[in-house]
Amino acid sequence: MKWMKRCLAGLVVLALAGWLTGAWLLRSWTNRPPALPADTSVMQLEPRTEEGKVWLGNTSLSRREGLLVIHLKGAPFEMGYATGVLMREQMHTLESEFLTMVKGYVPNPATLTVLKWYVIFQNRHLSEFVPAAYRTEILGETLGCPDSHPELGNYYNRMLNYHAAHDVSYMMIDNPLVSPAGCTSFGVWGRASAEGHLITGRNFDWEAADVFGRDRVVQLYEPDEGIPFISLSWAGMVGVVSGMNRAGVSVTINGAPSNLPGDTATPVAIVAREVLQRAHNLDEALILIRDAKVFVSTLWLLGSRADGRFIVVEKTPHTTQVRESDTDSIICANHFQTPGLREAAPNASQMDAATSVARGERLAELLGQSASPLDPERAAAMLRDRALRGGVFAGNGHRASLNAFIATHSTIMDLTSGLFWAASPPHQLGRFVAFDVGDFSRDCSALSLSADPVVASGEFERGQQARRLLEEGRAAMARGDADAALALGGKAEALNPGFYQNARLRGQALRALGRTAEAIQAIQAALGAHPAFMEERLELERWLAELEGSP
Repeated sequence: MKWMKRCLAGLVVLALAGWLTGAWLLRSWTNRPPALPADTSVMQLEPRTEEGKVWLGNTSLSRREGLLVIHLKGAPFEMGYATGVLMREQMHTLESEFLTMVKGYVPNPATLTVLKWYVIFQNRHLSEFVPAAYRTEILGETLGCPDSHPELGNYYNRMLNYHAAHDVSYMMIDNPLVSPAGCTSFGVWGRASAEGHLITGRNFDWEAADVFGRDRVVQLYEPDEGIPFISLSWAGMVGVVSGMNRAGVSVTINGAPSNLPGDTATPVAIVAREVLQRAHNLDEALILIRDAKVFVSTLWLLGSRADGRFIVVEKTPHTTQVRESDTDSIICANHFQTPGLREAAPNASQMDAATSVARGERLAELLGQSASPLDPERAAAMLRDRALRGGVFAGNGHRASLNAFIATHSTIMDLTSGLFWAASPPHQLGRFVAFDVGDFSRDCSALSLSADPVVASGEFERGQQARRLLEEGRAAMARGDADAALALGGKAEALNPGFYQNARLRGQALRALGRTAEAIQAIQAALGAHPAFMEERLELERWLAELEGSP
């Protein structure tokens, strides 16, 4: 008994020591919030409603043609606190759905705990790489918006780390099952555009939780210091992924092939915010990007009214290179094209195995097809294009198309006129709502672009139903119910004819059921329907070889 008591006491001591060590490490690895600014008077204010807008101080929240719009004015803390108060509901929903998404990818609690500790350790010095003004803005958000998940630890540290979530997703670009990022963008000017305007368009295909696309937010920034700018992102996002400033500089960022992040560095969305708030031309933007230490590799499509052109910056954690065009247009997908970076193993693999090259080539086809110069209406049509290279339509949702019904958001910008169009949900299919970066109060509804007809016709919803049926079919195959999977594949084909994944599911199910001749026919149909990824094509070819070799 004495021995057992001593062992039990030892275990208790060890557990307590482990808990204390963990608590100490967690505290030492947690980013500390900055000090409160001298002026915190905004915290004494209450929201008020005037003329259809909700105000807190100089910041207002409203809806314009269905889109949520926040107009931010003032010092960093003032803007952050107002965001937290006015967008409390959206911020809570965003975090909750984001956490649900993460648990869906990592359902094992032990693995999730390890991942949490890894992120905390990895980003323990993140504050050192985020400018003080943006840290103060994030602090304001956490004080204006109550913490709905205190069980997850320090709220400020969590909000700071969320700004690096986009970077982490770059490691999974064009994954055939996850595909969190796979953006496509372009810029035209001179003879390629209507009246020589500088026009850029982009699809932001970050396939995260539905809330990121459903609750997209247009942010109109008028900071006390720096250049006013417009950005399209989501509630509580201090960084930028798609935006244009009043000086006529635009920036959109696309993911590029990346490895696991090394040392802590600046999230690319924070660097893009710096570009819009500080840069008046390409030279100033390039200095900011070159000088930034980043986590992951990124492609930047930059435009400048002062310079009269667009360029692509190809940046890794170790090098920065610039790609220019010898024509009046430039295209950016998710692979590097400059010498050295193009030949690197991760990039070469991306070009061979994924959809980046196919999307870029389809965009080049569309830019070259019309004899008339590009205008905003045609830009919207290109961003909504659902065909593959050569104009082949292979079903809705095909990842090698520009519009695979997965875009979190989509934008068009005219740097010459200062107009910015933000697409309404769903994806890039809703109305492109117009804003004037030179006058945030201007009513530009007459300049907004019509919604894609696929929404009103029901084709989009049928495509979504087919996608859900395929997900159910894959789940059925995972639990060994090939009969159910076969039926679900047939229903998906009826809703979205010609999509290769319908035939793939049917072929997989028929193969499991031992119906060899029918399985061969279905797999051949899937191969003929242009599989998006090399991995899928090789799998189908392997199944076919096995079936054709069987007695």
